[in-house]
Amino acid sequence: MTKDQHTTDMERKIIRSLFLLATVFTMGYTRAAEPFRLGKANNENKIERSLERELNRHVIFPVMEEKKDMTGEVFVSFVVNTEGKLVVIDCNSANQELRNYVLGRLERVDIGDNPNGVWKTTRMRFVFRPERA
Repeated sequence: MTKDQHTTDMERKIIRSLFLLATVFTMGYTRAAEPFRLGKANNENKIERSLERELNRHVIFPVMEEKKDMTGEVFVSFVVNTEGKLVVIDCNSANQELRNYVLGRLERVDIGDNPNGVWKTTRMRFVFRPERA
């Protein structure tokens, strides 16, 4: 085997290796760029967005309760029923008035129809502290 043939064989092996490597990276990239699938996952994302929007709208710092101590944490576990209402499973807080306030606000949350039935249990911690100036 001459030196030129050896160099040509080596170049061919390098080119094949680079081509194989490029193919592997391209296939991985193509798989990552698949279109968004509609279906159950999309409905769950819709429910999560609706839930977040409704919680931000209803559960806010109780400014009107100036005479009461409305600071602290409230731990809540709930599910979303088929009508889109929250069903509270558990609610705990050291501040009983704050706990009652959060429960009253959660009763107002309505995310719309949930045709798949009861949604997974969600656990949240609400922290109420006045803003510092």
